[in-house]
This record gives sequence, structure tokens and C-alpha cells, in this order.
Amino acid sequence: MGLITASYRMMYLTAYKFTLETKIQWIATAKMELVASSDEVLGLGNDLDPENPAVKQLEARRDKLSVLEKKLDIQMQEYQNRLQMVEAELQSCQKAVSDSIQSSFSY
Repeated sequence: MGLITASYRMMYLTAYKFTLETKIQWIATAKMELVASSDEVLGLGNDLDPENPAVKQLEARRDKLSVLEKKLDIQMQEYQNRLQMVEAELQSCQKAVSDSIQSSFSY
């Protein structure tokens, strides 16, 4: 890979890396808010009679929040895996740039 090609590839990978890190941060924030909502739902149901229909609705909502949390976990894991691949490719490009510079300027 040439110096210019490797440099462009590094710029692309760096931008993609920042995009993935931003998405991971958004998911982490959403997950924290989801956990807070889930805790709030659990707190509301403690004061009611277990046979009350409202308790059943709260339990259904809690279950939906749990499913959503699992989906967020899966999505975060996917982004983290992509981030690891991008970082490995970025290291490869950095080595290619370094090797290209060394071969171009060695006398």
C-alpha cells in the first residue's frame, strides 16, 4: 500500500473509530436511562396489591424494558467488536505508513 493510500485509509478508519465510539457512548447513556426507568417501575409496584391489574401492567412494562436492555447489550457488543477490528486495521495502516516513509527516505 502506498503512502498516500495508507494515509487516506488511516483518516477513514480514524473517523469510523470515532463514530463507533460515539455510538457506544450513546448506547451506554440510553442503557443508564433504561435502568433508571426500570428501577422506577419496580418502585411503583411495591406499594400496590400483587393482584391489582396495574401491577401486572408494571410487570409487563418491566419485561419490555428488560428486552430492550438486552437488545442494547447486543448492539453495544457488535459496535465494540467492530471497534476492535478497526483498531487492528488502523495499527496495520500505521505500520504501512511507517514502512513507506522509512523506505522512501532511507539513503
